[in-house]
Amino acid sequence: MNIKKYSFTLALLLTFLVANAQHKPFQFGFRGGLNIGWFSTEDTPFQNDGVKIGGSYGFVADIFLMENYAFTTGFNVLYLNGNTTMTLKEGTRENQIHTRYLQLPLVFTMKTKPIREKISLYGQIGYGLAFLLQAKRTDLLKGSDGTNEEKKVNAYDELTFTRSSLILGVGVEIPVYGSTALRAGFTFDNCFITMFKGDEFRVRNSFIDLNLALLF
Repeated sequence: MNIKKYSFTLALLLTFLVANAQHKPFQFGFRGGLNIGWFSTEDTPFQNDGVKIGGSYGFVADIFLMENYAFTTGFNVLYLNGNTTMTLKEGTRENQIHTRYLQLPLVFTMKTKPIREKISLYGQIGYGLAFLLQAKRTDLLKGSDGTNEEKKVNAYDELTFTRSSLILGVGVEIPVYGSTALRAGFTFDNCFITMFKGDEFRVRNSFIDLNLALLF
């Protein structure tokens, strides 16, 4: 069989498989979420000082490899916040850091077959690449003599432009009507790299996200 006949036969086979597939090759939708963010610190003068609430919104695109396995991408606008404390000779400095990123997730999604009431469980694992859009910091200096001083700073130039992270997710997908479905789940996003420029401040911002997505 020559190349032209082989290519024509392969094209017909692919067309037949797509036409007779029992699932959609693509699925798109919109998502939103609330997150709890914190800073992981090591060998640094900064110490994590609790968690802060943030949020996210974005677009979801599922590209199905098989019926229950998909490559999931899209984009997320992330609002990540956190607190740190730094001990100084003259007292302590509390830092409230508010950041905004544009994240491009590259995730593998695995779903179970429909169980009770056609609800499916899903798991996700993948990589997130984010780009810094905005960073602001509020410093509260508490002096050892009892004085307090607050200062607001544009911290964009202090932070690294990119953010790399491991993404792990679990949740449920519920059919709503026709091909429309609601996806609800938890995502753990663990940052790989330091968020500050330079090696002296080894601080990473991670978060847990409770999210909802409406898929079509």
